[in-house]
Amino acid sequence: MKADWRRSLRRRVAGAACGVLCAMAAAAQNHPFASHPVPYAGTSIAPSHLAQATLDQQVRDFYNQWKERYIRQTCGAGRYVVAANVIDGGNLTVSEAHGYGMVIMALMAGHDPEAKAIFDGMYAYLREHPSVYFPNLMAWYQRKSCVSAEGGDSATDGDLDIAFALLLADKQWGSCGAVDYAAAAAAVLDDVVAGEIDATGSYTLLGDWASPSEIAYYEATRSSDFMPDHLRAFAAATGDPVFGDVLDNTYQVFDTLQTVHSSAGLLPDFIADPLGAPHPVAPFFLEGPNDGAYDYNACRDPLRIGTDFLVSGDARAKTVAERITSWFRSATGDDPTAIGAGYQLDGTLSPDADYRSMAFVAPLGVAAMVDAANQDWLEDVWDLTVATSIDDEAYYENTLKLLSMIVMSGNWWTPPAVAGGCSPQVTPLCTDGGYLTDVQLRFAGLTAGADRQKLILKGNLFFAQGIPVAGPYTNGAQVLIEDLGAGGAAIYEVSHVTTPVPPAAAGGCDDRDVWSVKPSRTLYKNASGALDPPLCTAGSARGLSRLKYQRKSDRDIALQLKAQRTTLAAPIGPLRVTWVLGSTAAAGDTGACAVSGELECTGSGSSLRCQ
Repeated sequence: MKADWRRSLRRRVAGAACGVLCAMAAAAQNHPFASHPVPYAGTSIAPSHLAQATLDQQVRDFYNQWKERYIRQTCGAGRYVVAANVIDGGNLTVSEAHGYGMVIMALMAGHDPEAKAIFDGMYAYLREHPSVYFPNLMAWYQRKSCVSAEGGDSATDGDLDIAFALLLADKQWGSCGAVDYAAAAAAVLDDVVAGEIDATGSYTLLGDWASPSEIAYYEATRSSDFMPDHLRAFAAATGDPVFGDVLDNTYQVFDTLQTVHSSAGLLPDFIADPLGAPHPVAPFFLEGPNDGAYDYNACRDPLRIGTDFLVSGDARAKTVAERITSWFRSATGDDPTAIGAGYQLDGTLSPDADYRSMAFVAPLGVAAMVDAANQDWLEDVWDLTVATSIDDEAYYENTLKLLSMIVMSGNWWTPPAVAGGCSPQVTPLCTDGGYLTDVQLRFAGLTAGADRQKLILKGNLFFAQGIPVAGPYTNGAQVLIEDLGAGGAAIYEVSHVTTPVPPAAAGGCDDRDVWSVKPSRTLYKNASGALDPPLCTAGSARGLSRLKYQRKSDRDIALQLKAQRTTLAAPIGPLRVTWVLGSTAAAGDTGACAVSGELECTGSGSSLRCQ
């Protein structure tokens, strides 16, 4: 049985430049960060000692640090992960981190122009790392080799955040583009119900690996997998009553635990017998000696429960959050710097927990928001959270800190509470297409005069939902290189606006103007200098001599283009490249296209390199 990674991480943190190049033009969003689209429940509070603009900016500042440290483009062009590296030197990420990252990207859109590109890349990554049991759930662990390991099964918390993030994305960007977020969320939730909720529909399982054949694990749940605001969103999206049943039943379980098993009102990491007499599990149930204590799983409970009150006003959430908050305020003398990193349910500090961790501090700020009596405590928690350096903590602590700051600053919202709709990403040739990644663009002979210059373009067409047209991609092509520094002027263009690369069926202007297809690649060669049979206008090829496709996966096509004896304007930069899989305007209008991010150029004189 796999053990949770937090046990070893806790020991490590006691003493203890990411460049995203694949984004299209910044995606339009319906609910940009700092727009505060959903007012919190009427009796809730927020930090009031700072202006709202200051709170928002402190979140932005920490997000920027978090993104630089943890977001990585890896495991294929266009794919992104949260580099958790939490278990051993070979670990890349875990599904829990992936879920956090997707939620954060959907909420930070509007501040981060790359948020949608990263989100789509994270979606593609999770689709390529499914659980061995349910294809729409995510395998919980991947190695740096990008291979799923440790059983390849799921962890419920990661999948619940992923499903919630997809619903956020549907409302943030709409589902009529390259990725149908609503359909993706529905597929995940179907498998959540089938594989991560017990047969009676009453509680969340530990993962899709927990089966009735292992009754001790099947009849157990993790307190931090209870995400009531997520369950409300799932119920609204699907109409399935099971999500409401899990919400109601788990609140009853929490009440029993707080009133019968914890004099401090704390909740344990793991709960046994949630359908009968709920109680904390024994030590070493799954992870270690504190499995039945308030430890590195349950420390998230104040965040989850406090958030539910803020968005729903549910009195049960307030009761649970207030019991936890009241005990911590009393135990620390209203000094959040005295919060330890793990407690037994009677309130005694756990062994080796006499240090401060943002995993325990920051979520308590969210719980404090349920009652005005906690105003000073909330503001002290906020200040301590902001003042703690990212260097003092590890992935888990810093990520819970960021999520808690988003909530405390009033920037959390839920999908059922807002309107959605599509805001298409449109460039001159491409609407809601994919991403042109890993672009390398070389200009030569720029000072040599007209018809003596050369262009070489390499890159990768990446479609998070899958390549939108079938191979071998011989229906023509369009290429546009724009100089954004010159008002979007076309440096090089072969498109339906000028003259596109013709489809194979149209023939060529020379016997050597041909498409050729092999299993490993598709190649177009032009020798005539013309692209418009039967007219065959001289020079219409703009020097294009060849283009080549190599399909890499269901989501990737590597490409190359060469143009020589052409005429190019000297770029000002930055540049942007659009590629269309087809010769017609309809191909770009229906998303069979990809757009690069802004390309910066280096070099001088006759030669430039842009990437």
